[in-house]
Amino acid sequence: MGIKARAVKTLKANLRRHVEALSVDIGQRHMWKEGSLDRAAEYIESQFTAIGHKPWRQTFSAYDKPVANIIAEWPGPPGPLLVIGAHYDTVPGSPGADDNTSAVAGLLELARLFQETQAPRPTTFAAFVNEESPCYGSAKMGSMRHASLLKEQRTEVELMVCLEMIGYFRKDQPQEYPIPGMGLIYPKFADFIAVTANPPSAWRAIKLTRGIRKGSDINARLLVAPEQIGGINRSDNYSYWKHGYRAVMVTDTANFRNRNYHQETDTIDTLDFDSMAEVVTGLHAALSRF
Repeated sequence: MGIKARAVKTLKANLRRHVEALSVDIGQRHMWKEGSLDRAAEYIESQFTAIGHKPWRQTFSAYDKPVANIIAEWPGPPGPLLVIGAHYDTVPGSPGADDNTSAVAGLLELARLFQETQAPRPTTFAAFVNEESPCYGSAKMGSMRHASLLKEQRTEVELMVCLEMIGYFRKDQPQEYPIPGMGLIYPKFADFIAVTANPPSAWRAIKLTRGIRKGSDINARLLVAPEQIGGINRSDNYSYWKHGYRAVMVTDTANFRNRNYHQETDTIDTLDFDSMAEVVTGLHAALSRF
């Protein structure tokens, strides 16, 4: 087994381990399940620490309860910041294997890979709390707090990459789209990863999409559109757009593909870890050149 094959085997095993720890051992994670967000935060902290990062908590109050983003920072050479983020909360009633444990697993593995290879610029790895309703779009949303902090500190951001559901792929399942006619341009089957962006983020989204394709075997497809189109503003990238930053969302297209979206059936056995590993491999290759 060559070095690359061993690395992919390790990556797949780690992705599965993270998804199992969060979606199976802890399960649903939200403010109304006592201690669930704390347990998830502790796990994420432990994984950042294990690979050599020194994570810190951005703690704030939501509905009179303390909650926290888990932040790990890689200093890198001088230059604008790269932010890679994923939310670790779920909707009530769902273990959230795809939404959004798959993305948190990807985030942790990107942090590991960049720790081993060194990121090309200052990089923040952020696990966000409270992306789901009723916090979405408000100051109770973890990514909104982080974007606001960056703005207050006048931090220059090269790009924010939002990982939002990266684990559900089916080569034999038709892909649905939010707008009639998109199926004439985009793939007919649910076996690709989407990179979505608003117009100000377009060039960096193009660069990221090309890099994913070049660095992996996953089919990466680009959508640049106004923020209200097709649900591309329905995740943590919205918080950075709101604060004037460039941001993209990397997604398996959520409810346009995964019928387990926000259901109790969003479980680990529905995920495709081979494709997940390709997504992370492609992201690492692409972001290494940013």
